[in-house]
Amino acid sequence: MRVEFISQPDIQFGRILTNLLDSEPQPHKVIVVSAFVSLQTILRLKESILRINRNGGVTRLVFGIDMGGTSQEVLREVLSWQTDNRIVKHRRPGFTFHPKLYLVEWQDRAEILIGSNNVTEGGLFRNYESSARIIYELPHDDLLYTTAQQELIRFLDPAGETAYILNEDFLSRLIEQGIIPSEAEARRNRNDSTSRPRRERATGEPLFGDEFIEFPPPLPANILEGLVQTVRRRRTQRRNVRREQQVENEPQISPTDDAITPTSFYMTLPTLQGDNIPGEARIPLEALELAQEFWGWQEEYERVENPRGGQERVYWNWRPLWRIIDVEHPESATVQEVRMYFYENSSDFRFYARPLVNAGADLGDLVRITRVAEDDVEFECVLARQGAPEYNAWIEYCVNEVRNSQRRFGYG
Repeated sequence: MRVEFISQPDIQFGRILTNLLDSEPQPHKVIVVSAFVSLQTILRLKESILRINRNGGVTRLVFGIDMGGTSQEVLREVLSWQTDNRIVKHRRPGFTFHPKLYLVEWQDRAEILIGSNNVTEGGLFRNYESSARIIYELPHDDLLYTTAQQELIRFLDPAGETAYILNEDFLSRLIEQGIIPSEAEARRNRNDSTSRPRRERATGEPLFGDEFIEFPPPLPANILEGLVQTVRRRRTQRRNVRREQQVENEPQISPTDDAITPTSFYMTLPTLQGDNIPGEARIPLEALELAQEFWGWQEEYERVENPRGGQERVYWNWRPLWRIIDVEHPESATVQEVRMYFYENSSDFRFYARPLVNAGADLGDLVRITRVAEDDVEFECVLARQGAPEYNAWIEYCVNEVRNSQRRFGYG
């Protein structure tokens, strides 16, 4: 076995790949795995792959459709090739299928190319990309080659809840539910690295499954603390400007370049038990401003004016479905609508915590809130009481203090 490294644009990955596919003798097995695929580039590979098919070879194409990077036209094209075509997608946002992997096998040798090269014009020819080319001499390197395939099996032969066979019915459902873009739209998505493709809001039967992926570690305390302090300074500056200009109400949360894209939010709870407790939990405004997309701000919220006590009260409401789980009694999980709102007059951001009250949650207990964006549930809120193993693990994520409080919060 030997390993070579490919540095593009010095050496174009696409030329190496096409030379391998067109070599004599021709390969008898080809697997292409790519997160994003452009129509122009996959057509470059068409004749080579069809020729391998005609001569009895095995070909498999494994594509991602996240972030609007693969189009309807691409999928319809490869569907006509009679290859083994598969799509990989996790139902939850933020779990992107992102590998780039190419396997080419002959009777006496095999190559695995793995790196950053998508099946796009940029990925194979123009972009600055890097990859490793591992060359196996068979049968001498049989064991090493077999081990490599086993370690990469989830990409080379994807199966399970997140893998789907591409056929006419599946493609029709993808198109009907507006999940995959046209080639023109996909090209814009691939070219605009700052764009945030809309989250799919499919109707009808869910198309995608999920699988458990371990949660990321806590964000480093010093980094998150620095971001929070920056947000607090900006908010103080805005308050000072409002006082000078005699503006009564808090302006809306401002977009920020410091935005983060967390998997989950962790927070210790306020007092929830008591006759005069409204059953609501306040989320620090710094947490909202740092992760606005996570909380659905502001596009999901509806502005409502509610005259009360002679004062015009302004609320921004969203009522998504939450799945509420008590780690001590997971079998009693409930799904219900939860009011999330920003109260403009006093700049409070809260969610209605009655399900947590019913579960016995109180001051100091901890919740992990995850944006799951499933068809039937938008958020998952898991309660861990003090002393529970989950509490002891999750408290490490709560690296920031809530102002004027002993409570803490953080992101993972």
